[in-house]
Amino acid sequence: MCGYYPMGMYRHCDNGTGSTVMLDVQDIFFEKFHVCVGPGVTNLQPWIRWRVIDAWWNGGVGCGPGFYGPA
Repeated sequence: MCGYYPMGMYRHCDNGTGSTVMLDVQDIFFEKFHVCVGPGVTNLQPWIRWRVIDAWWNGGVGCGPGFYGPA
């Protein structure tokens, strides 16, 4: 299964391309942040102060993995 997992995890399925994607990550107060992830499962929680409740691909590709700040 690809996409957001409960507990602040996101799995990017890249079919072996090694691509990175930009996500919109939402916290418990509905604030949104940009986080870039590579293939596999990434724990989003270390970058977000409050509990992560959702994350989705916002269409961005080819970014450097990491936290990019508020959306």
